[in-house]
Amino acid sequence: MQSVNFHTKVKAKQGRNPNNDKEKPRKLRNVKMFGWDKGLDYEKTYKLILNHYRQATRDTSKAYDIILLTQLRNGSRLTEAINFLNKIAEMKPFKRQATIIVEKRKDKYERQMILPEEISKAELMRVSYIIREANRWKVSGYCKRTYGFNTHALRYAFISYLSRKGVSPQIIAKITGHKSLEYIIYYTQQIQAEDVLKNLPR
Repeated sequence: MQSVNFHTKVKAKQGRNPNNDKEKPRKLRNVKMFGWDKGLDYEKTYKLILNHYRQATRDTSKAYDIILLTQLRNGSRLTEAINFLNKIAEMKPFKRQATIIVEKRKDKYERQMILPEEISKAELMRVSYIIREANRWKVSGYCKRTYGFNTHALRYAFISYLSRKGVSPQIIAKITGHKSLEYIIYYTQQIQAEDVLKNLPR
């Protein structure tokens, strides 16, 4: 009886599906491949997701891109972005900003979040039924497949952007909802150290 390699069978079943290539934008280059911090450039990443959103034809892609844009625009965690969008979609009258409870804080600290200016009320309401059913696993899987990075990298792209703009760690922590300044200070100092090293005169 001919033996069959189990791993060969699994790979055959997991063959590339040509449908998965649809609507995929170009992934960012020169990205650090370690941990959650992928060294994403805030402005380039925002444009990348926004362009994909505008070209997408499927409501699911549009809904998930709105979530990712909202997360990046606010430097939030993924679930916070989903909760915020669900909250404003149900608000009457409609408002583009609201406070949400920060994840992983026992003191129920609330932070302000804002809907990206490129997203209209009509566009949000059109895909609100998908956002209601969204969760971190669905959206993070979509982000990884479509853009090649994890969703938490968006949060740190935002922090890096503010740090390079000269915003203090105290203000950054207030915006992002970090309870302890220790981590923000360490991270922003790391960014500044890398920038100094890169910009040393030759």
